[in-house]
Amino acid sequence: MTKEKLLSIIIPNYNSGELLRECVTSITSNMNKDVEVLVIDDGSTDNSIDRIKEFSNTIRIIKQSNNGVSSARNRGLKEAVGKYVMFVDADDTLNQEWSDVVLQEIRKDKDLIIFNYTKGDSKVKIIDSCKLLEGKQLKKYKCKMLKLPTLNMTVWGKLFKRSIITTNKISFDRRLTLAEDGDFMLQFLLKVNSILLNNYVLYNYRNNNSSTMRTFDNNKVSNYLLAMKVSNTRLTSSNYLREAFNFYILMHLNIMMVHEVFDIDNNIDYLASRRKLKQILQTGIISRALQKIKISDCKEKQTIPIILLKLKLYDIAGLAFRLRSKQNHKKI
Repeated sequence: MTKEKLLSIIIPNYNSGELLRECVTSITSNMNKDVEVLVIDDGSTDNSIDRIKEFSNTIRIIKQSNNGVSSARNRGLKEAVGKYVMFVDADDTLNQEWSDVVLQEIRKDKDLIIFNYTKGDSKVKIIDSCKLLEGKQLKKYKCKMLKLPTLNMTVWGKLFKRSIITTNKISFDRRLTLAEDGDFMLQFLLKVNSILLNNYVLYNYRNNNSSTMRTFDNNKVSNYLLAMKVSNTRLTSSNYLREAFNFYILMHLNIMMVHEVFDIDNNIDYLASRRKLKQILQTGIISRALQKIKISDCKEKQTIPIILLKLKLYDIAGLAFRLRSKQNHKKI
């Protein structure tokens, strides 16, 4: 029987090239016997796995046929023996001395542990100070996470108590190709009784120009709508997270608009984009969320498009989405 570790680090890999080696190096350079690293190779056709052969005595490499990132992460969860689980994408890295900080927090035995991270060259400071959240503070923070999903609902940069995952049979939904992180996070948050916040910058998220989000494919609207419908089934109508979940839905509506409908790589003209916007607003799950949210509750800058849509200022909203798309393309 394999001895339990304190931490299992799960790295799904598909054709990550040299970035995988940089990822593994950042982890193993400061790692002890209480940590295991599982690289789940999801049918790669490049030589990324060959580039980490030097770590074969330190990490486990598990190969499977190509079934997507959710399948790879689920395989990692099945194989993991750590008390806690951390997900690291193959093109990202951990900061130096990560192990000392992480293992110290694990010993506090809380359900979910969240750290700060960098995105590209910028520090994303989602946590100001170290604190333990329970009771009313915990409920408030869960709502905050749902309201701003792009900042808070990714699975990386966090530690998950594995017993909560196994006991409640939480997994990544293989039907989803977008927002699968958010769906997993929602399932987990529903079972969490404590969250530990640590302002240490643990994780380096590297902008990948060929990622799904940065590539126009004309499938994002349908894939996000599916994800919203699946996640919607996780919540009862009376759950205290329901109001925050309406924001979660509309934040993803913003993403649909910026990365597909009004994306500057989309060849349809502006009037066609505007018609598409109004059509999507009539979709059941979108229209209900928009109806439930009050303008007075839209206090973050990210909610400005929601205010414009509530006021039926579709042209101004469309221009805002198009401008955001242009800004995103300049960053690539």
